[in-house]
Amino acid sequence: MTEPIKLNTTDNQFIISIDKDFLDKEALLKFINYLRVESLARKVDFDEDIEALGEEIKAEWWKKNKDRFIPKEEQ
Repeated sequence: MTEPIKLNTTDNQFIISIDKDFLDKEALLKFINYLRVESLARKVDFDEDIEALGEEIKAEWWKKNKDRFIPKEEQ
């Protein structure tokens, strides 16, 4: 029985072979997209202000939307 996933390497590439019975095309495309996003995220150089901005956005969102998730009597 052959392995469902095989990995070969060259000097500058990883070559992955996946058995079609192991993973459907849709799942594979989602995984490839995830790898692209991860690659882009590593290239981005955010400064420390980005985390504060994220917290500010979350706080503002909760302020506007908490009534949808938490009854007023429990707030």
